[in-house]
Order: sequence, then C-alpha cells, then structure tokens
Amino acid sequence: MTYPRSHLVDSDGGVYHVCSRCVRRAWLCGTDKLSGYNFDHRRRWLEDRILELAEIFAIDLYGYAVMSNHYHIVLKVDPSRVLQWSDGEIVDRWTALCPVRATHPNADQLSAARRTALMQDADRLVEIRERLTSLSWFMRFINEPLARRANKEDECKGRFWEGRFKSQRLLDENAILATMVYVDLNPVRAGIVKDAVDAQHTSLRRRLASSKVRTRLTTLNQSHEALPFDHSLDSYTELVRWTNEAQRTHHQVPDSQAPPQGKELWLHHYLPQPGHWQRANGSFQLLRGYANSIGQRWIKTRSMQLQH
Repeated sequence: MTYPRSHLVDSDGGVYHVCSRCVRRAWLCGTDKLSGYNFDHRRRWLEDRILELAEIFAIDLYGYAVMSNHYHIVLKVDPSRVLQWSDGEIVDRWTALCPVRATHPNADQLSAARRTALMQDADRLVEIRERLTSLSWFMRFINEPLARRANKEDECKGRFWEGRFKSQRLLDENAILATMVYVDLNPVRAGIVKDAVDAQHTSLRRRLASSKVRTRLTTLNQSHEALPFDHSLDSYTELVRWTNEAQRTHHQVPDSQAPPQGKELWLHHYLPQPGHWQRANGSFQLLRGYANSIGQRWIKTRSMQLQH
C-alpha cells in the first residue's frame, strides 16, 4: 500500500533513510553492460549535489552512497534551524537554489530585482521557509536537475527516476548507526570493492579523506557537530568492517567483538536488509509507539509484526 508522504514524514523533523532509484534501463552511474558506455562521471554530479544542498537546507547529512542505478542518504531534518534564519538569509538560500541563468544578458539586474521582490513578499517568504525544511523539496532539488542533465547527455526524453523516493524514519541512535553502516556497505554488497574504505562516492570515503581534522564522527555538512552517539571515525570503521565480515561469514564472528547492542539484535533487527524496506526502524518499544502515532495497529519488521 502506498502512503502519502505527509503520513511518513513528521512535520517536526526527524532522522530519515531515503533512497531514489533510476527507472529506465540506462544506468545512473557505472558502465552499461549493453552499450559499453561508462557513466561514472555522474557519481560526482550526484555526490556534489547532495553536499551542496545539505548546506542550503535545514538538513544534517549523516551518510550517503552513490550506486550504479540508485543512491542512499541518511539525514536529519531540523525545522527549528530555519526559525533562526533571517528573511535575508532565506532569500539568499532560495536564490542559490533557483538562480537566474548566468548566461542571461541581464543576469545581475534580474537577480537583484528578484531578491527585492522576494524580500517584500511576506507570504512567499513563509512558503520558502517551509520548503527549506522539507524532505520532499530536498529530494526534488537533487533529482530534477540531475534527470534533466542526464537526459540531455543521453539525447532522450522521459522519466529518469522512479515516481517516488523511499523514506524510512529512524527512531533511535541504534537505528541511525545501523543504517549508516548499511549505506556505507552498499559498494561491498554490490561487489564493487571488498573493503568499504576503498569505495568511492560514499560518506565513509569522505570522512576518511578528511580524517586529519576530524577525530569524532560528525555530520558531513556541519563539521563542528557530532552525531547523536559518541563514536570515533576509527571505531565506526571497525564496526563497518565487523558487520561486513559477520554478513559474509553468516554471522560466524566473535561475540566479544560484537556491537554493544549485541550481535543478534544488531544483525537481525537494527541492520537493514537489502530488498526489505520498512517504514521505520528502531527499538521494539519505539516502533510500537510510532505505529500508534500514525494510526496503525502494527509496523512490519524483518522478524515480526509489532502489535499494540
């Protein structure tokens, strides 16, 4: 059953795992086995766009992975942040999202006139402020420009992405951490690399590239801000590798090295499973509360249906 986005995304914000997938045969990135054409340059398009928008929207970026025909993002939507932004900052952020074409002969004059008009339109400012804290608008500004750019390169028309992006609410720190690990392990599961630290265009790779100045695991667009859990980059990398080994050997790994949550709970409950998408992830108690808050009798998990 398909639910409206307002049913899945809390207006008060929260942490989400989102995924968007290419709809047609032509690949988003990587090498198309039929045509032999390589699209790897599009990975950089998408990674740069994700990082750029996270600086503009009221978004904390926790993790991402750009794959051959889809991408994953783990992020926090923070509506309280836009309340601290002045009208001028709101206009600056919006015009950065929707700039006047630089090739226009009167680009500077049009930009100035547009900014003045927005500053004088109180209703429009309220609308824009809401959009800058909207998960749907964040995803829209990722997908639409890239679709137009890819269609132009492919010399074709039509839909590039699936109709809707998937979103999953992450209810506690364990769910956030497990989903970040799952996202960073995408290239390993796809057989692109054997070790997640060797993957390109992932959040782990970006963190390792800047590890000299970041000793703690932080949000990717707010370097001064640590994630909800107290984790160093080294310990997070060890957890990613441990999880990969546990999955590769069918959980035949030492219990003494298991995550604090416990090996079974980590692997069978918190860690997402490819091909299985549930609307929320978290402790059993929080999932029951979430089901009640959205008017459902249960939330389906990998192992059971939680009823209240």
